[in-house]
Amino acid sequence: MRQVRGRRRGATRAAAMTLAALFALAGTGTGGAHAKAGSESGPESASTSQAAHLAARLREKPVYVSDALPRTVPRSAAPAYAKQARRTGVPTYVLVLPGSSLRARDEGLLASVHDRLGKRGLYVLLDGSGTSMATAAYGVEVPAEDAGRATQFELPYDAGPLETFSHFVEVLRSGDAAGRAEAALDRSSTAGNEPDPLHTTRTDRENQSLLSGVLIAGVPLLLLGTGLYVRRWRGGRGLGALVLVPVAAGTAVLLAVGAAWTFDDTRSDSDPLPTARDMAARGERVAHELKRTPVYVDPEGEEALSRGEREAFARRVAKLDVPVRIAVVPMDTEDESGGDEDLFAQRLHKELGEDAVYVVASPGESDGVHVVNYGAKLDDDRLYKQTEDLRYGPGGEDPEPLGDRLDTVLDAVARTPAGPPGEPYLPPSPADDPVEEDELEPLFSGDMAGGAVLGAAGAAGVFGLTAAGLGIARRAARGGGARPGATGGGGRGGQGGAAAPDAPARPSLGWLRRTARRELDELGTAFGERGDALPEASRTRVWDCLDTATLLLDQEGDSVVDMDADAATLATGIVLLRAGSALLRDPGEAHRARRHLCALNPLHGPTTGTRTFTWPVEGARASSYPVCEECRATLQGARNTTARDGGARATVLRLAPSGEPYDQLPGPLGARRGITIDQLISRVREQLGVH
Repeated sequence: MRQVRGRRRGATRAAAMTLAALFALAGTGTGGAHAKAGSESGPESASTSQAAHLAARLREKPVYVSDALPRTVPRSAAPAYAKQARRTGVPTYVLVLPGSSLRARDEGLLASVHDRLGKRGLYVLLDGSGTSMATAAYGVEVPAEDAGRATQFELPYDAGPLETFSHFVEVLRSGDAAGRAEAALDRSSTAGNEPDPLHTTRTDRENQSLLSGVLIAGVPLLLLGTGLYVRRWRGGRGLGALVLVPVAAGTAVLLAVGAAWTFDDTRSDSDPLPTARDMAARGERVAHELKRTPVYVDPEGEEALSRGEREAFARRVAKLDVPVRIAVVPMDTEDESGGDEDLFAQRLHKELGEDAVYVVASPGESDGVHVVNYGAKLDDDRLYKQTEDLRYGPGGEDPEPLGDRLDTVLDAVARTPAGPPGEPYLPPSPADDPVEEDELEPLFSGDMAGGAVLGAAGAAGVFGLTAAGLGIARRAARGGGARPGATGGGGRGGQGGAAAPDAPARPSLGWLRRTARRELDELGTAFGERGDALPEASRTRVWDCLDTATLLLDQEGDSVVDMDADAATLATGIVLLRAGSALLRDPGEAHRARRHLCALNPLHGPTTGTRTFTWPVEGARASSYPVCEECRATLQGARNTTARDGGARATVLRLAPSGEPYDQLPGPLGARRGITIDQLISRVREQLGVH
């Protein structure tokens, strides 16, 4: 319902603005057109009974609000209009009527009301949507015409009636109504200069929820992920999880509070809320009149039936075999029934408590006539088929008068055969709740969950770019990312003739995972291609390395390196894979599996010969450990023992996330320095319970 009213407001305001522009170019205004006429009567087409009725209401109070507009202008809101009227500084008379009742305004409705009221002052006529306003000044000097034009062009399409009238009063009091009208007219002639909406629509709220979800989820996750990655990239230096997690949580809270403070609207308009009395007022009034006469024409609308026609219809209804009640009332989306004639007929039946055929018609020439049977003993199907076309209103350029259409209805009732007590052929749906229909969904609902997912995905994307950038920077700093002389592979330079492998002393968890995944695939493929050609002893050794590494790295059995594998597990698997690759390249070196692994960095592979290095560790008694050729050469190049100790500490393999030496971590690899490949295979299988 709110969307319907919003579209109607937008279309009507656009039409009114176009007409106002044409009037301005022609030298006439949208308001005050009858100011010079003084007390002259308006055109004869203005409804005499309507003008007399409205003048009588203004004689009682200077502000009259129709009871047909409770959804946007409830009668209980009349004091708010009266308060604004008093600010004009001149006697002001305000009429707020249904839009269908204002079709005669350009033909002198305000002039007719003034003639019958006989009081000087500013006369203002508003419709229930706030999109149309007419003004006229009689005997007072106020720039009503300019203020009305400025109001039309300065307000956006979603301004309500009270906002429209309040803005009109503000322009009137500004002292520069003419200047503002001219400036507003100039702005409106340029595309894209439309005023910004005043209120939040339901679509706006969905977008706000989506944006809030993106920010509240995405920004903290980005801070947390990037912070942890930078810490790992810097070798454990920088803010850790104990700091980053509270910071991320605090950021999420601040963003949530900021979103709630920024997007604080709870309704899609500022219309006063109706009371139950407001919603029932018109139905009770019309039902009361129908108790006196079977044909009632609301005096607030155009005079669609003359007094003679009303009396003739009343006499004809009295001669019918079933009771008929005819109500000619303005119908509008702002009324209690939401503009639904069938629903208004249901309300009348409830108020009257009388079984009858209820006929509800709007006074407009193009409006339909709805016939609803509540308890009258007629054939419902025949009655509906005879009157169905009348629901859609007359077509063509020369519409059939309402009186003729009501004649058709009574003829149909007279021709319809008797039947059981009837009921509505098309039962109406309940109208939207007048309070709930304009309520916005809570900010933290609806599309916010989707926004959170988008935010998390966006954070992952940005984090991925950040990680890639840092990775490139790290590779550039290390001259390509490999150790000196490295060209890939699983051997050692000078040890079997193979190139030195990439074996950093402080590998990150990501490096270990990527390397384990790649080398597991490479060894599996190579063994499948060349394994049958190997000598039996070599094939068995390679298979033991590959099988044990697979059991360790893929404990879930899904042919993928386990995502929860820790650094020690990944490093152990890589050592086994590199040993298997070395044996596959050089089958004659099957005895290599009995050699000791490099005590400083097992990723370097088995040692050659009996090269050892004496290294006291953290105050313990000095011991000799087997080391690879390159590590031994590096350490022997140091000039003294202190330098060699420092070099050893710098060369020893340290694993993430703690950065502890590998031999101080639990697991098969850390049990003892310098173990052999055979010993490592045995320990891994023992740990996994495989024999």
